[in-house]
Amino acid sequence: MLTIPTKDDWTRGSLYAISMGIPLLIGLGMGREISAFVALGALFSLRLDPRSESKTYRTIAMVGGMILVILSGMFGSLLVGHIELAILAMVIISFLAGQPKPDQTYFTLLGKFVAAALLLEEMGIPATIYTALAYFIGALLGAGLSIAQTRFFPSQAQAWSPDLEWRRLCEGEINGPLYGFTLAITILIATLTAHYLHAEHGVWVGLTVLFVMHIDGASALKKVWKRVAGTMLGVSLAYVAVVFMPTWSFPLLVMLTALFLPSALRQNYLVFSLLITLVILLVFDLAVLQQGGDRTLILWRLFDTLIGCAWVAISVSLLSLWKQYRLKMFF
Repeated sequence: MLTIPTKDDWTRGSLYAISMGIPLLIGLGMGREISAFVALGALFSLRLDPRSESKTYRTIAMVGGMILVILSGMFGSLLVGHIELAILAMVIISFLAGQPKPDQTYFTLLGKFVAAALLLEEMGIPATIYTALAYFIGALLGAGLSIAQTRFFPSQAQAWSPDLEWRRLCEGEINGPLYGFTLAITILIATLTAHYLHAEHGVWVGLTVLFVMHIDGASALKKVWKRVAGTMLGVSLAYVAVVFMPTWSFPLLVMLTALFLPSALRQNYLVFSLLITLVILLVFDLAVLQQGGDRTLILWRLFDTLIGCAWVAISVSLLSLWKQYRLKMFF
């Protein structure tokens, strides 16, 4: 059951709303869809925020992480027209992204963002120098607001430590090759399934697997089903918004939704999955506004999500059965 957001939830939610809302509102008024990438850069940098007391440490973690994401997008632009190479790169990166444990938040998120940026062009979003600059400006905006929040509205929220996470990874504290290969193979099979079914943008299926699939001990299946349900609801609500709501209302809807992201992340994974899916799809719609928006593609997003989530459910179930079988072998 959801409870009233805490003071820190409201503060962090306001950062998300402001950092995304300002560029979206400015871009909508000026007719420049590039502002959508500023909003995405701010969103991703705030998600990478380790919330450390050190301003320098936070800036390096947030902006440095986004620079890596931008470089991945630039590399992905070189693979345009070579879908086989793009899928292969996605599989390799997804294997690496699957190695950090669930509590290694920074590198778990960074791996997923890097993979997503790699396939930006394949998703129909042009990865240009202007896109990269917009992401970087968004990262600076997110980092600046986060540091200002620490100065004027300090909180007692638990900090992350990318440095400690890195040491743990180097010491071998990882999910291991079994999960990494399972994640990579699931992405490959799901993507090939999408191409076999002639999906509009099959890479969305691979990204769905990457963001939905999770390993978390005994609660893995429960968390996956929450993510599946939240993602499906988010796509459905995005479709309703894109079809029936005026475009000028999207920045306001994104700001309102983003306001509740921290509270949902802390309390209910299903609701968080719904909100973050809705936010990202609405921002993507604004990013392709000159191409007529995402109205013609949003149903494909729902179709892609169904394919990806189905394969996630199969893979996680098989992993769970294997773990149970392995335990019975030793006990």
